[in-house]
Amino acid sequence: MCGIAGYLRLVPESHSPDAAIATRMLDVIRHRGPDGEGQWRSPDGACWLGHRRLAIIDLATGDQPMTNEDGTVWTAFNGEIYNHAELRRELESLGHVFHSHADTEVLVHGYEAWGARSLAQRLQGIFAFAVYDMRTRRLMLCRDPMGVKPLYWWSDGKTLLFASEVKALLTHPALASRRVNRRGVAQFIVTRYASRPETMFEGVYRLPEGHYAEIDAYAGSVPEPQLYWDWQPRATTMAFDDALEELDSLLTRTVEMQLMSDVPLGVQLSGGVDSSTVVALMDTLRRKRSDNTPLKTFSVGFDIPEFSELPHARKVAERYGTEHHEIAVGFREFIEDLPRLCWYYDEPMGEPPAVPTYHMCKMAKEHVSVMLCGEGADELFGGYSKYVFDQFSRAIDWMPNGMRHSLLRSVGSLIPAKGRRVRAIAEKLALADPAERFASWYGGFDSLSQQGLLTPELAAEVGDGGLKAAFNGILHACSSTNTLDRFQYCDLHTRQVDDILVKGDRMSMAASVEARVPFLDHRLAEFAARLPQRFRVDGLKSKVLLKKLAERYIPHEVIYRRKVGFTVPLTRWFAGPLAGLLRAVLLSEQALSRGYFRPETVRRVIDEHVAGRVDHEQGLWLLLTLEVWHRLFVDGDGSEATMQQVNADFSRMLHQSCS
Repeated sequence: MCGIAGYLRLVPESHSPDAAIATRMLDVIRHRGPDGEGQWRSPDGACWLGHRRLAIIDLATGDQPMTNEDGTVWTAFNGEIYNHAELRRELESLGHVFHSHADTEVLVHGYEAWGARSLAQRLQGIFAFAVYDMRTRRLMLCRDPMGVKPLYWWSDGKTLLFASEVKALLTHPALASRRVNRRGVAQFIVTRYASRPETMFEGVYRLPEGHYAEIDAYAGSVPEPQLYWDWQPRATTMAFDDALEELDSLLTRTVEMQLMSDVPLGVQLSGGVDSSTVVALMDTLRRKRSDNTPLKTFSVGFDIPEFSELPHARKVAERYGTEHHEIAVGFREFIEDLPRLCWYYDEPMGEPPAVPTYHMCKMAKEHVSVMLCGEGADELFGGYSKYVFDQFSRAIDWMPNGMRHSLLRSVGSLIPAKGRRVRAIAEKLALADPAERFASWYGGFDSLSQQGLLTPELAAEVGDGGLKAAFNGILHACSSTNTLDRFQYCDLHTRQVDDILVKGDRMSMAASVEARVPFLDHRLAEFAARLPQRFRVDGLKSKVLLKKLAERYIPHEVIYRRKVGFTVPLTRWFAGPLAGLLRAVLLSEQALSRGYFRPETVRRVIDEHVAGRVDHEQGLWLLLTLEVWHRLFVDGDGSEATMQQVNADFSRMLHQSCS
């Protein structure tokens, strides 16, 4: 797992980055790869590839950028190719000669043998990479099927820049006059992210999941990325017991593939079904190999017991005799280094659990460099309560939109702050349009509140930020008409890839730890796409098939206890010790002068929350982290020096507000 950056000339007169610029692009992402740095420049100056290495496989000969036998094809790669041994054997049978044991090397030989599209379709893993062919002067950029690893790019028609993180692009002089994507601001307060392929900066894009692009040097433009794989729900007729056996076999094989490593590895253990099942399968595989070394498990919780799942994680660790490590986070640990973590995050931090995730990964780095986790199971196997509650939408589709909106919003307004969850459900179900409703689930503000928060000027300029159009485009691409299928398809192509996986990647890599996600193996995802709805959500029951599988491995009370989720006690903190900080940041002249939000609405949202009338914790979090992001990357240049200054200013405000 590493960080990559690179450059391609799109016109002959453009200039490749000099050594100082190239070094800065790599230096700013050195946390992704603290074990080494490599650079390669084509003899004609058309292409430059850079790499920061976190050594996981082939510690001795796995340095990058890496080339083929005759030095004509080069690659810079971030990720893991789990089926690289199988691909290596196939390539060797075709006459290719390997000079390392690294999974990276299959990319250069595979590109030669099969071309861009076929190579991408053969890979099983998590990856983002660049391959440059000197003979054709063609650059291939590629991202894994589920979008686990990131890849960003920018072009002005003369130059193409790409990197694992946006901050690497921002070090280039061409982006010194960067501009905020104002549509992204409107989207962020509803969905927690700017919809891909866009980002929060105008002209900076992310390569979508399951896509590749081939760009010719001196072509003068960047062609549209091409889709090579997509998750399409196609429910089939299958017996429940047969599906259970197939899932057991697939998941076991996937976990086994992801144990490949030349360095110690462990598990992120939340105490829930998904990560506990991963622990159980790893322990089963360990025993089959007669390996007496205990698994290493890592958990994080909070110093407020009702928000902490540490006791549940501890029970699973005890059952499997793991070497267990845990950490509890309080409000000061959570908030005092927020600007530093926002800097690592690169984009506005939509997910509050990102902060404790970082603390867990930082603790884990003292013991391991690789961790498996349970991310992705809820999206694929129907684990979210929103999938259950959204079913009620069909029961009220007969209502005229005006009546539906008025009735459910009125009901929601009568629910006290302690009933935030019920209030949120009523507000979401008030939205008859699937695109608006799917976009609003689990957001900070729903799509109706968004317009009351934006200034009239911004609302007139960007409307809803293109949110409804973006979701309608995704829904149109889904092959199924089933509502649950469409909701899951939306989640996989929006919130998961643009929000949840960003959290996992940035916070693990900030601690120089590789996070692997067995449930997001695309072969396992293809199996999930074939499941009948009742194997996923059946009435009020969620994740039906996966929970049945879990019964084979973990205690019944772990599986069927009330799901807490990774919930941060922000409601309490924002109404208590952090109330002063919220006002100091969000009502400052610096924040209000941006012209995004109505000052009176921001003030009302804070006052309602502090007074306990309405729980606005999610919306307040988004406003806070959006402002911190602006101070880092818009007011400042995004450098580490800027981060340190903003962090110092933030700490001072925190001290003043809490004293």
